[in-house]
Amino acid sequence: MYGITAKTWRAVVITIIKAPYEPEDFSTLQQLYAKRYELFVEGRGWRGLERPDRLDIDEFDDERTIYIIKMLDGDIVGGARLRPTLEKHMLNEVFGRLCDGGRPPMGATIYECSRTFVARRHPQRRAIFAEILLTAAQFCVENGVDRLTGILETWWLNSYLSLGLDAQPLGMPQESEGMSLLAVSFRVDREVVNTLRTRLSLLEDASARKAAEKNKLHAA
Repeated sequence: MYGITAKTWRAVVITIIKAPYEPEDFSTLQQLYAKRYELFVEGRGWRGLERPDRLDIDEFDDERTIYIIKMLDGDIVGGARLRPTLEKHMLNEVFGRLCDGGRPPMGATIYECSRTFVARRHPQRRAIFAEILLTAAQFCVENGVDRLTGILETWWLNSYLSLGLDAQPLGMPQESEGMSLLAVSFRVDREVVNTLRTRLSLLEDASARKAAEKNKLHAA
């Protein structure tokens, strides 16, 4: 496990967890699964994922998966998971029908990104989302991965485009359990990393200005 501290004056950490796990990773992963359950099952109503232990764990949560976890003062506020497409993965095994031809692109330099989330109604949602994607892109560039695939609810697409990502649909949107789903592919390279870093900086500056204005009003 290794972390990137965003601001030294607060307990703000974004961490990547991958096998072989450190002893403390197991408790962090349990927190992640619980947070995902809270958001996706209880919050979004994904009843097919209900479990008595209230943990969102599926067949793609194993030692081949890389986890990105954003924590703020000890609480998980965002995350995502990456998985090699040469391993079994959700887009191929479950949602292949979303891709033209019935199969997504796969290869040694292509990873799937799934279960991307940000805590509901968090005031820094956009910055957290950008930081998660930046961390994913940095990991990919450092490990020879040049493309990410994934499944989005169609309304999420603009959030990715607004960050400068080159989103390429892999097929037409389709309805599934009341959601409009879209399979997409994203190019990942150093240019993408730099673009995301710039967008994140702008979002963090805007958030800092907003917080300063709020503090001024409280002090008045």
